[in-house]
Amino acid sequence: MELIQAICRDHRLIEGVAGSLVAWARRGADHPDAAADLTEFVRFFRIYVHEYHHRREEILFRALVEHAEVSGNRGPIAILVEEHGTAKTLIDQLAAAQPSIETAAVAETLASEVLQHLDKEESVLLPEAERRLIDGGIRELDDEPPSAEVEAAVELGRSLIERLPPIDPPDLIRGEGCIVCPAFGDRCHGIETEWWSDWEREHYRSLDEG
Repeated sequence: MELIQAICRDHRLIEGVAGSLVAWARRGADHPDAAADLTEFVRFFRIYVHEYHHRREEILFRALVEHAEVSGNRGPIAILVEEHGTAKTLIDQLAAAQPSIETAAVAETLASEVLQHLDKEESVLLPEAERRLIDGGIRELDDEPPSAEVEAAVELGRSLIERLPPIDPPDLIRGEGCIVCPAFGDRCHGIETEWWSDWEREHYRSLDEG
């Protein structure tokens, strides 16, 4: 499904720029390029991540609710949409700030949120999404071509990665599956509980045992 493949391609660029944002935070607020680079990070995350990428993801989320009989009010989709809002709040905080120790902490928080978000989508939601949409009779979803502004943001992201080689946030725990998600067991009980039918649970249990 092209939209899902495109979302995964987006993730590679976003992952790189998130790591570059950590490198920016670690470089220090007194660097002569700190303010100019911060402005560019804000532009990339606002235009490419929030306004373009998240909107495309939410097309996928709506399709899952409408055609794959999954809930949009609880479970994985609700958590991911909530995280889109969290990212926007952090982007707005960076946009209103000047380089400082406090701003660096916000930058690292945004990078961590984004990287964990990508892990959840790629290891849990996206593999399930394509199969469920096909089962629901949906083999393709409408997508939108990138605007000139989005294409400029792509080039900006690549430039940031080149200038500030990405590093992971030092305290970030990354991994696959629901178990590494901070919401697991609290606001979401995992994709098996939230999405799977009794038949699916029995089917996958038999495959594991076999």
